Amino acid sequence: MKSAINKYPVAAFVVLTFAISYLVGLPLKLYVLNKALEGSEIGLNYLSKIFVVFAPALAAVIVTSADNENGELRALLKKVLPDTEHIIWWLALLSGGFVVTMISFIIAGSSFPSIIVLITASSPLLLVLHLLGAVLLIGIGEELGWRGWLLPRLIKDSTPAKATLIVFAIWAIWHLPVLLSGYRVVIPFLMACLALSIILTRFWHHVNGNVFVLAVAHAAVNFPEAFFEGRLGTGQEHDILNAWTAASAIYLLMAIAVIIYDPKWWINPYKPAPKEIEIPMEDRPGLDL
Repeated sequence: MKSAINKYPVAAFVVLTFAISYLVGLPLKLYVLNKALEGSEIGLNYLSKIFVVFAPALAAVIVTSADNENGELRALLKKVLPDTEHIIWWLALLSGGFVVTMISFIIAGSSFPSIIVLITASSPLLLVLHLLGAVLLIGIGEELGWRGWLLPRLIKDSTPAKATLIVFAIWAIWHLPVLLSGYRVVIPFLMACLALSIILTRFWHHVNGNVFVLAVAHAAVNFPEAFFEGRLGTGQEHDILNAWTAASAIYLLMAIAVIIYDPKWWINPYKPAPKEIEIPMEDRPGLDL
């Protein structure tokens, strides 16, 4: 088993991810956790999915543990640690995701005042719990696998474009129930999945693979959508779908802008972002007093 994982790590990661999600996580969600958490918005949106959304992270840990002679597992888990240097990114990403979601619901027919009412009428604690669930469960659970382990593994012998497309394909297929939901759901979903794959690859490069930033970016898309859907309630499925389609189009335009900004970066062999070198205080230039 260990030798097979070491010989085919990417294949092992994919198989483990799907196995954990669909053989453990999904049955547990459908037959145990959904009933146990019935009536809990946070429970159903996040806690019930824990073994589904954490499958990529668990698969990455298992595959890395199979060949951990040089401390690879510790290095992988270290990527999850938040870095205060990225705090501006946390705030910008969360604010940006909320704004994109608001705009998408306005495009779908909701008025700006009605959206403000939805936000202000809700408990701040509920908004915080949505955010924490999206970052700590969905964000870290998925991103430690997709871009904490899989993307770096693929990109080192490839180009950013090729590695991103492979991650996109696996990520999209992993959402199999969504792909069986009809073209009105599938088309905007694939648009969003492709767009976010592109955007998150560039973020991954910019923050030197820090998974916490990527988890926040992932949550910035998920949590406002889940929050607004929970406020609108049943009977608003058409408006929600239109809003999701609008948001997907916005993210796709952002992805196109990211590619246009530096098109050669995507098609050339990957080079890691340069790391800042800490210069000892005694060696820094200054005045001799």
